[in-house]
Amino acid sequence: MNCNLRFWGRGLLLSLSVSALCLPTLGAQDTDLPELSPAPQPPKTFTLDMPATVLDLNDQPQTILGMEEGDLVIAFPNLPDSEAIVPVDGEGIFVKVPRPDPMDQWVASAARGDYRPMLKGLRPKMAPLVWLLQIPPSRTNLHILFYNYYQALVLTGDLEEAVAISMEMPWDDLSTDFLDLAENLVYRTIEENDLEATEQMLSVLSGSLDAESLARIGFPVADAARTAGAHELASKIYGTLAQSEDEALRQKSLLWAGYSKAVENQAAEARAVLDQVPELSRGDENFLTYCLARGRLGLAEGNTNEALRYLSRAMVLSTVKASFKPELYYLLTVGYTESGQEEAASRLAREFAIFYPENPWLEQYRQEFGGADEPILN
Repeated sequence: MNCNLRFWGRGLLLSLSVSALCLPTLGAQDTDLPELSPAPQPPKTFTLDMPATVLDLNDQPQTILGMEEGDLVIAFPNLPDSEAIVPVDGEGIFVKVPRPDPMDQWVASAARGDYRPMLKGLRPKMAPLVWLLQIPPSRTNLHILFYNYYQALVLTGDLEEAVAISMEMPWDDLSTDFLDLAENLVYRTIEENDLEATEQMLSVLSGSLDAESLARIGFPVADAARTAGAHELASKIYGTLAQSEDEALRQKSLLWAGYSKAVENQAAEARAVLDQVPELSRGDENFLTYCLARGRLGLAEGNTNEALRYLSRAMVLSTVKASFKPELYYLLTVGYTESGQEEAASRLAREFAIFYPENPWLEQYRQEFGGADEPILN
């Protein structure tokens, strides 16, 4: 599949070939779950709209016209109408991008927390060169300058612009420092409630991070997506993580995927996913998540007794610091209420309000069962 992406700045309009980006340590697993789509890869052959003047090892000017099959296409000012194709890792090759004169001032401003001068100054110089980041960092200073630009963009720039440039970067050729910034951008997309951008950035990271690193980011993001009602995005994250060859990670992903299906009241689909995980016992790494998922399935299937049995286990075994604890309080209180155990529901609701007085799950329970200012929860 091909997609045309128009670059926001001075002009690159090129066709990007989309090819599969595989998680380095993930193997094929048939889970019938949706997955994150692969991010586009930069082309190996392209022509810059504005040729870039650079310096060689001897500080002699050269003009980069673009790339051909991953090699540089270079013109020489002293040889009109001449072009050469040069391997990016050829002997004696170094592409030196001139350092802007005000760079020291921009760095000083950034050190004080003001990245605007850096962003404004580097944007027109760096952004058009994004695909030249395929040049190895040992053969150019472009990566250093581009990192300064990307950092300023991620921290203070326009979110749409930051995501757009991220989708054009050759992540396989970049250092982990860039990945750290991309992770920050993921969290920023959540803070700004742009879940479409969140999905785009996770697609980028899924092609560059190992399974463990992706899971460290993916599970909290999926939790935030579920809380926001974006179950489709959560399912894609779980589906991607469920491809892991690590059995514990695979099970955890399937459990949360099944849980998410149950939240959507897709009981049959939830059971189909959860039945891919064998019965777990106390002491198993994922037993807590297993109880939570099975309890939520019980509610979706109308089996309140089974739901309370599993959710009660999860409540006893989890701490108040667990990320899912407020949601667990909500589910267990709902279960007690629906089963007619009003005293137990009332007691748990008061405890819920003490530990999480401003939590969205508490507010949801109030709206559904007691009203926003119900005294029983105060």
